[in-house]
Amino acid sequence: MRVGLLMVFQNFQDRITDTESYQRDIHLAGLAEPLGFDTLSAVEHHFWNYAMSPDNTQFLSYMAAKTERIKLLTGAIILPWHTNPVRAVERTILLDQLSGGRALLGVGRGLARREYEAFGIDMNEARDRFNEAAEMVIRGLETGFVEGDGQFYKQKRVEVRPRGLAGTNWRDRFYAVGMSSDSVPIVAKLGAKMMSFAQKPWAEMQGHFQSYRDLFSKHHPDRAIPAPVCVDFLCCDESADRAEELAREHMANYYVTVMEHYEMASTHFSQMKGYGDYATNAIALAEAGMETAANSFVDVNTFGTPTQILEKLEQRKRDLGDFDLTVQVSYGGMTGENAEKCTRLFAKEVLPEVQAWK
Repeated sequence: MRVGLLMVFQNFQDRITDTESYQRDIHLAGLAEPLGFDTLSAVEHHFWNYAMSPDNTQFLSYMAAKTERIKLLTGAIILPWHTNPVRAVERTILLDQLSGGRALLGVGRGLARREYEAFGIDMNEARDRFNEAAEMVIRGLETGFVEGDGQFYKQKRVEVRPRGLAGTNWRDRFYAVGMSSDSVPIVAKLGAKMMSFAQKPWAEMQGHFQSYRDLFSKHHPDRAIPAPVCVDFLCCDESADRAEELAREHMANYYVTVMEHYEMASTHFSQMKGYGDYATNAIALAEAGMETAANSFVDVNTFGTPTQILEKLEQRKRDLGDFDLTVQVSYGGMTGENAEKCTRLFAKEVLPEVQAWK
């Protein structure tokens, strides 16, 4: 199993300055390689304190200069927010050059109406924009040339410089977010490694993961099916009570920001093309209530002592089959001190064990 650390750069309720928030998370990111994580990644979000990461390739280029071996994953570049797919190709190749071949490309389509509106892009076009751009990007990375004549992106054939590193196989370094049933077939057809965030009990995600595997095998019969990536919020402590106390506070805090940022309880998803699952979820959220939903969110993420966490991950492996894991440790007002303590304990007691799993 490969295990990664994902940076979100959240400034919960503006309790500290944005500078302090970045200093906290850059320090935590700097622990990833020495503590033995396999990947370091960062989200893309704009304009709000929910997640202040407008250019994850720039952040990862900064970290490339501070590291030697760890893989650097864009988790993810939201393709519909970029006016021209050629820029994603250029930035990815440049990151790969600067890191000596350690770049991993993750892409997504985005979910926040407020971010789409700020960019002046119709969210109803999100799925079609993503599909068109993703094909252009992966083809451009493989060939070194970007071109397109689709509905949204008109690009004459142009060579990207610097050229990619010799012998690079981007198909094996290509990730895409697959959270909804609408996204899974697209991710599988692209031949990407699927990333899914915790949203309901993992055992209930069996069909989601199996659908990905079946469709991937159908579209790419000559390729091994990559292990999907589970993305969790993590709270690890020697004390089970302390771990749960921190999780109930900070994971629940983060959940509230998710609901606000994405307007999850709104009815607007029912009018949006390609967001049917979220319309259904909005109805369920209204019926359950915010407090119950927040506690359920905490339950499906990963907290406890190292032994408890290993037991939960072992059960997930039995439920889902092989998967890779990416964890977030700084969220919902969690102090840098507590986040670092969690990260170090997880790296010492859990990381070597799960990395050894076959």
